[in-house]
Amino acid sequence: MKIYLAGPCDVDHRAIMTKVAEWLRTHNYEIYCPWELKIENAWDYQQEEWAQKVFEADIAAIKDCDYMISISFGRISSVGTAWEQGYAMGINKPVAVLQVDDTNTSLMTYCGCTLFENVSLNTELFNELMWVTDHMPMKYHPKCKTILT
Repeated sequence: MKIYLAGPCDVDHRAIMTKVAEWLRTHNYEIYCPWELKIENAWDYQQEEWAQKVFEADIAAIKDCDYMISISFGRISSVGTAWEQGYAMGINKPVAVLQVDDTNTSLMTYCGCTLFENVSLNTELFNELMWVTDHMPMKYHPKCKTILT
């Protein structure tokens, strides 16, 4: 199974995203993590050229994956992650969103996925990852713990 792992890759969230990627890899899933992408000779490109190469690589990886797992940190999470999720849904890729807090959830995030779950950062996140990887792709929307906004 090829999984595109979407989520914020800023300093505050990188450690969590890395743990999720490592966990998935130890369970023998092929994972694409956008923050791990290395553009050869990146310093030789203008910023716009480099950005286009990253964009194209991410699009190719979304097209190539079997499904996407998106780690969300609430309504205001990551613009890039939201775009990736929307694109994946637009090309009919299954998307599982695991929101790791109980803050308000965007109705676009909630409705724009195959599966949505609120989870905590403790073992619940990894238990849910196990369930998701065992059951994707499927359509499942349990009652959301948060108010949709």
